[in-house]
Amino acid sequence: MHTLPSLTGHHLSPRELSVVRRVFEATCLKTRIQERGVQADRLARFIMDELRFGNTDESSLLECALWHETRRSPSATKSQSIVDVRTARTREGRDPGQPVKTGAPHHRGTR
Repeated sequence: MHTLPSLTGHHLSPRELSVVRRVFEATCLKTRIQERGVQADRLARFIMDELRFGNTDESSLLECALWHETRRSPSATKSQSIVDVRTARTREGRDPGQPVKTGAPHHRGTR
């Protein structure tokens, strides 16, 4: 895992560290971010800030982290997707970072 930024005066308990690690790794996996690099640093700082501000619930942290990363590349698809944090998938059953596949257009009045 990427080294998480240190917070002055804030020490993580083993439980908090496990939560942060799981949220970071799940978000990297779902959004296809390399666990090392500028984007990963930004994500790690965001998760740590959320924790510092009192967001200690794992599912809430995951939802916020996924929002943080998916909002970076706006599209009509992503802005209208609903994420189920238990599975980190949209209700349509696809990963939040994947585009929607459209089928053939519907024609009214044809059978």
